[in-house]
Amino acid sequence: MTDYLNQRLDYNNPQFINAFDEMPYWSARFAGLIFEHLTPRPHIRALDIGCGTGCPLFELAQLHGPGCSFTGIDVWDAALARAVTRRAAYGLPHVHLLKADASHMPFPDEHFDLLTSNLGVNNFSDPPAVLRECFRITQPGGRLILTTNIMGHMAEFYGVYRQVLSAFGQPDDLERLAAHEAHRGTRESVTALIEGAGYSVANCIEDRFHYHFLDGSAMLRHWIIRLGFLDGWRAVVDPGRETAIFTHLEAALNTYAQAHGGLTLSVPQLYLEAIRSAP
Repeated sequence: MTDYLNQRLDYNNPQFINAFDEMPYWSARFAGLIFEHLTPRPHIRALDIGCGTGCPLFELAQLHGPGCSFTGIDVWDAALARAVTRRAAYGLPHVHLLKADASHMPFPDEHFDLLTSNLGVNNFSDPPAVLRECFRITQPGGRLILTTNIMGHMAEFYGVYRQVLSAFGQPDDLERLAAHEAHRGTRESVTALIEGAGYSVANCIEDRFHYHFLDGSAMLRHWIIRLGFLDGWRAVVDPGRETAIFTHLEAALNTYAQAHGGLTLSVPQLYLEAIRSAP
C-alpha cells in the first residue's frame, strides 16, 4: 500500500506545528554536535538562522545565560508563532524572534559575535548569498557554526531506490536521483562554500548516527521521512508512474530488511566552525 503518498502535510496547520516539536529528535542529533563542540563565551550577541520552533536556539540561549543576547530568524510564520509560545514558557527575555530571509538579513554590518545554523545550508535556496550575508553581519573574530547532513546520507535507501528505478528502465529518473543525492554536498564542498564567503575554517568534525527501522513500510510512513524526505524522493519520478514505482520500492525495502535483520539507514553528519578573521 502507498497510503503515505496521499498524506499531504499542511505546514501552517496548528496541529502540524504542535507535532513538529517532535522534529527535534532528528535535528537534535545535529544540534548535539553544536552543544558538544561550541565553547560558550560571555556577553555575546548571537543569531540562529532558520530557527524554526526553537531548536537549537532556546538551548543555546540557556547554556549562555541572560548576559548574552540571542536572536532567531525564519521565514515560516507558523513556526515562529510556536517559538513565541515556547519562549514565554521558558522565560527567556534575552531571546528575540524575527521573520527574516537569511539572504537579506535586516541587521547592520559586524553585528553578531556568533551565528549558528542547524541543518540550514541544504535548505537555503541560494547558499552563497546567505553565507555572504552571514559574513557581512559577523564581527571580526566572530564565529559561524553550521551543521548539515552530507553525501552518503541514507545510502542504504538510495541503493535500493536506484535498483528499482533501473528495473523500470527510466534513465532520466536515475539522473534526477543522482542530482537529488548530490545536493547535500561533501565535507570539501561545504568547506569551500564557507571559505568562499570569506571565513577561515577553524574546526571541521564528521560523525554519523543510524536510524533502525523494522522495514521499508515502517520507514516510508515515519513522520520525519514524510516531513523532510518523501517529497524529494517523489520528485525523482513522473507522477503517472509514482504509485507503481513506490509500490515496488516499498516491497524491495521490505525484502532488504528481511535479508539484513531490519532496515538501518546511515546518516553522516558534519559540524563546521569558521571564523571571520580580524582585518
